[in-house]
Amino acid sequence: MEKNEKSKLEELSRSLYSPSVPDIRSNRRPRSSENSSSVSTDWEHDTEPESPQYLINQSLKDKTMSFFTKIFLTSLVFFLVALGIGAYLFFNGANIVSGNNVDITISGPLSIGGGEPVTLGVQISNHNNIKLENIEFSVEYPSGTIDAHDSLKELRKTKESLSDISPGGIGQKTLDIAMYGEENSKKEIKVSIEYGVKGSNARFTKEKTIDLIISSSPLTLSVTSFKEVTSGQEFSIGVELQSNSKDVLKNIVLKGIFPFGFSLVSSNIKPGADGSTWEIGDLPPRAKKTITIKGKLDGQDDELRVLRFSAGSARIGTTGIIGTEYTSGSQEIAIKKPFMSVDISLGNDSSNKDFVTSFNTPVIVEITYRNNLPTPITDGEIRMKLSGNAFDKASVSPGQGVYRSEDNEIVWNGITTKNLQTLDAGDEGKVSFTITPRNTGSSFKVTTDPDLKFSVSVKAKRNSEANVPESIVSTASRRAKVATNISLGGQILRNSQPFINTGAIPPKAEQQTTYTVIWTIDNTSSNISNVKVESSLPPHVTWLGKIDPTNDDVSYNKVSGEIVWNVGSVGTNTAGSSKRRQLAFQIGLKPSISQIGQTPVLVNQTSITAEDDFTGQELKSNVGSLNTRFSTDPSFKDGDDKVVK
Repeated sequence: MEKNEKSKLEELSRSLYSPSVPDIRSNRRPRSSENSSSVSTDWEHDTEPESPQYLINQSLKDKTMSFFTKIFLTSLVFFLVALGIGAYLFFNGANIVSGNNVDITISGPLSIGGGEPVTLGVQISNHNNIKLENIEFSVEYPSGTIDAHDSLKELRKTKESLSDISPGGIGQKTLDIAMYGEENSKKEIKVSIEYGVKGSNARFTKEKTIDLIISSSPLTLSVTSFKEVTSGQEFSIGVELQSNSKDVLKNIVLKGIFPFGFSLVSSNIKPGADGSTWEIGDLPPRAKKTITIKGKLDGQDDELRVLRFSAGSARIGTTGIIGTEYTSGSQEIAIKKPFMSVDISLGNDSSNKDFVTSFNTPVIVEITYRNNLPTPITDGEIRMKLSGNAFDKASVSPGQGVYRSEDNEIVWNGITTKNLQTLDAGDEGKVSFTITPRNTGSSFKVTTDPDLKFSVSVKAKRNSEANVPESIVSTASRRAKVATNISLGGQILRNSQPFINTGAIPPKAEQQTTYTVIWTIDNTSSNISNVKVESSLPPHVTWLGKIDPTNDDVSYNKVSGEIVWNVGSVGTNTAGSSKRRQLAFQIGLKPSISQIGQTPVLVNQTSITAEDDFTGQELKSNVGSLNTRFSTDPSFKDGDDKVVK
């Protein structure tokens, strides 16, 4: 620090701490009268220059005033423009269209009878000051609606063009329809228009709906059945259809919706392939039709199941599908555990399915019974009823039971079977017998679709809660189907039709000799389908390509030598009848010198497979190989079968 600066600091320090500090006010510079200014009292004639802060405030004030002025002016302009547009629209609104100014009115009854013709009037009113052009008129109908003039024409959605509607004008349309549906059901019809206006490419829409109540159905459906059944017990369901129409109800279809565990046993009208659809056909006016269905329900104790049915006319162009539903109904069934259970076993098969057997094969039948009550039961009795078109009275071996052939019945009771006298809670027992299915037809005709039917009932006594004896009954049934028998025959011919054969007999080595092969299929008691015959030719045999009948489906594989005859189906009792299926084809043999003295094979082993339409069982049969020994031909002599040099 320089010397003079240091002395100044020292001097200042002494003055601050000195007791005689000079009055610093004396050092202030007095105001000069020249520099002083006086405030003028005359604001209008103030000529004194404004201060910088004043100028800033004044600038902001001017700008604020300018901004609000602009807003005011803009609002004023907008108001005037809006006022002008409003006046224009009020006095010159001819080209403005609004959907609120288009009305659709539908007139007609609110309640109609099912299937009865009805006319609905549709009125379209244009309250706009401009014409409605290019109008498309659409109607959406509910299911079950038909043309009143054509009962086969079902209506779903229609669309057509209407004439232009002038300002203040009205367009009209009538709908001639008939409706089907359940009684008291509500049906909705939706009418809509789509239109345009002159000078615009825009399209506008307007729609209206009307609800109609079906006051009565042309068809009623009622379901009757048991309110309670035991699991696995066969029971009947009655479905009655009653026509309420004055006209014929055409192509009626009944559809069942069955709960889980239900299995169809039979019905008096054959159902469709799905097992739940019945084609009833036409119902005359006021006619009734009853469909009786037998089925079973499997389930647990106290389970509730519902059977539902609906009926209506078939969809146009289809079969077995309801197009227009007329009515529906349902039945609740409770599954209850039986007081006593009983089961039938056929040949060690204890399922509830049909058992498949064959003619002349004994079937062992076992009946198992059980007391499901918490208390004993007494005086038990079992009755087995036998029937079926393969039932032969003489084939029954009743075991411990008493066979009453005049009633086709076997009986067991406390005398024949001791534990039927008293069966404690939870106890079970078993009885058995043997039966053999037989052909009960004539000696010239086998019984068609043969079967055995078993129906058993078990009854006993128990003490009720009031200690009063009461009877309890349990039933069960089974069926045994007897499969058809198929056989395949084969033979070699030389001098019989349908082909002319050539070559040496006996056959010569290295020379060709031709033969005719005949295959014959015989079937007994049930129709069979998917019938196929398969075989092959040895390497030394040639396929000559001639078959009879010529239109049968026969194929030959040159590489493997395999022959396949796709027969299709074969009816019953074909033996010796025109229904017998037969195929003839021609082959050629050119033996080698190594086969001299031998009887060469012409066709290898042949097999046939088929499906029994009655039992559903796959059937198989075989026939051995065929050789040059054509002994079934009348022209055959010993030695004609061996190859010579």
